Amino acid sequence: MHRLLYVLLLTLGVPARTQTIEELAHDLPPGVSVLTTWGVRPEWDETSEHVYFLHRLVGDVFKINVATGEISPVTAHLHHGGIQRAQCLVNGDLLLGIGNINTGDIARDKEKLWLYVLRKGDPTKLHPLGVVCVEGPAVSKTDLQIAWTHPGQLEISTGRIVYENDVPKLVDVRKVLSYRERTDNVRLETQDFRPPHNRELLFTHYEGPAGDPYVTSSTYGVELATGQVKDYTRLSGGYSEAEGVFPDGEWTMIETDRHLPEGYRRRYKVDAFRLKLDGSGEVEQLADLAQRYPETLRSDNPVVDRTGRYVAYQFGFSRGAGARGQGIFLVDLERRAETPTKK
Repeated sequence: MHRLLYVLLLTLGVPARTQTIEELAHDLPPGVSVLTTWGVRPEWDETSEHVYFLHRLVGDVFKINVATGEISPVTAHLHHGGIQRAQCLVNGDLLLGIGNINTGDIARDKEKLWLYVLRKGDPTKLHPLGVVCVEGPAVSKTDLQIAWTHPGQLEISTGRIVYENDVPKLVDVRKVLSYRERTDNVRLETQDFRPPHNRELLFTHYEGPAGDPYVTSSTYGVELATGQVKDYTRLSGGYSEAEGVFPDGEWTMIETDRHLPEGYRRRYKVDAFRLKLDGSGEVEQLADLAQRYPETLRSDNPVVDRTGRYVAYQFGFSRGAGARGQGIFLVDLERRAETPTKK
């Protein structure tokens, strides 16, 4: 029915009315609730009690207590060039991606982010790691390993954070994947170490014409010991970007347009699904904003808490690639599973 409605609206040229998150709250599926009515790029803390987020694409970090709804600023007191990524290390410290100069061009800014650590016990100072990355780095859920994509998006490296006199530094840096010898138009973006053993790094493989090399994507994994690469999406010609991984390592969240008619794919009109990491390509849809509000809304940036019960994802507008969120939803997978499916 959703797919038929999508085609009908596009055929007739009827635009879907732009929604606000408050309006959407009246028509949410079972197990889904509004976490915030503003903010972008959610990230769970190490206890699953809070969700960190940015107040805008280049801005400051805030956190919300999931149980109480209380929101607190995290970086408003710090001087920085604009935070674009905030990810939580296993010890509770934050790994931040910061542009030294905010050019006002978001697509250009995220191509050169410097990585810093903000200590949970001393949130008054940024500690540089001396690494430049593109987009977001990967953070292990079980130890202090990180991974990042180099400028140009053709190589990925890993490293380990250690603390000397309580000052974080990066050691054991090594390159784990390189597409430098590829002749086709491809790009890489690291996403997550696959728990619980961290033997594999999940990443997104992009491919497209010179004018838009990100128009198609697949979720891949690389074995860190051997360099062997595997395609988990098993679907060509669409968009399936890797997002937050589940703590058992059996599923990962993706942003995808696979549920849309073929003629309307490759336009960054995505929704949040989870993808089984067994090579079967099996998926389960967890959000449907791009279907219900075609050409207008999307659900993206899904992240999973440390228990595997909750998924936070971003509500945003479909205006090309990139996060343009206007609030965050929370999915309770246990409650969702207990609700009978309507036929």
